[in-house]
Amino acid sequence: MSAPGTTTIDATTAPWPDVYRRLVEIVVPRPIALVSSVDPEGRPNLAPFSFYTVVSANPPFLAFSPARSGRTGEQKDTLLNVEATRQFVVGVVTEAVAEQVNRASARLPRGVSEFAHVGLTPVPAQRVRAPLIAESPVNMECELHEIRSYGDGPGGGNLVVGRIVALHIAPEVLDAEGRVPPDRLRAVGRMGGELWVDTRGTFRMPRPE
Repeated sequence: MSAPGTTTIDATTAPWPDVYRRLVEIVVPRPIALVSSVDPEGRPNLAPFSFYTVVSANPPFLAFSPARSGRTGEQKDTLLNVEATRQFVVGVVTEAVAEQVNRASARLPRGVSEFAHVGLTPVPAQRVRAPLIAESPVNMECELHEIRSYGDGPGGGNLVVGRIVALHIAPEVLDAEGRVPPDRLRAVGRMGGELWVDTRGTFRMPRPE
């Protein structure tokens, strides 16, 4: 039973866009995966995804979730590329590139490079065909582990899990101990709607024994 005055949404019957809007307002802040991929012809693609997390450290895995188009139900180019090539790169989104990353989410014809569209620079990776993002201080080369699909209509999600095979960290974001402090990385994330968030407001709490 819900507490008096609680708003309850039946997620099994409510329109999916309404559920989506509440979820992206509640599950916050969300880090952003800037995913670089190539199609079978080698044409690069770049797209941001805020449904994104680390899955495992030993061995290292991460995951992101490209959703189907809310208008047409079509799969994203990123997913099609990863299915075909089984490789991708994830770059960290920082304050310096936030505006370009936002523009990279625009709908472009398949095969048109978001790198060129927003002015970011592809750099050859070491282990995968997808390029690194020169302007991102952290790039993670990944090999596809698995893809799971949830829903075949507009807004349906896909879970892409990749094993990190190489991690590139720019020297300017490392401290003397080899760590990546948030005030050097200056990552940004997503809140609900059009709101973004930075990581400058932090506080420390020791972990319990």
